[in-house]
Amino acid sequence: MRITKTSITLVLTFGLWLGLVLACSSLRKAADEKRAEREGAPITISAEDLYKAYESSEADADKLYQGKIVIVTGTVGTTSTPDEGMGRPAIILVDAHQKPIVNCFGFATDDKGAISKLKTGQKVTVKGKAMGKVMTDVPVLEDSVLQ
Repeated sequence: MRITKTSITLVLTFGLWLGLVLACSSLRKAADEKRAEREGAPITISAEDLYKAYESSEADADKLYQGKIVIVTGTVGTTSTPDEGMGRPAIILVDAHQKPIVNCFGFATDDKGAISKLKTGQKVTVKGKAMGKVMTDVPVLEDSVLQ
């Protein structure tokens, strides 16, 4: 009798655990779908074109890009891979004259290794959320991910 109760308890516990995992998965999927619907499909653009759009008319560029997911291809100028607890990795994309044109911030600390291997002048593609010109003279991407 005791073995039966233990088996039933074990089955019930596993069932509840499985239900919780599936429910969390469904909630996360729904949240991701709502975010994608709100932000729309990613916009692919070169770093130079994004910079030029903001130089031409910041207000118009904000309407087109701010808050949206963009996939930006450009040239690596500098990278930052701070020590643990000192911030998150970043990449500054530059033009042909090494002038900064897009700041890419908010990379996961897991990207630190890949970012540290990037070389100045290397072409790179970054996906992130366009934030407009936030405390800088150039467009900023947040929650960036190397592509």
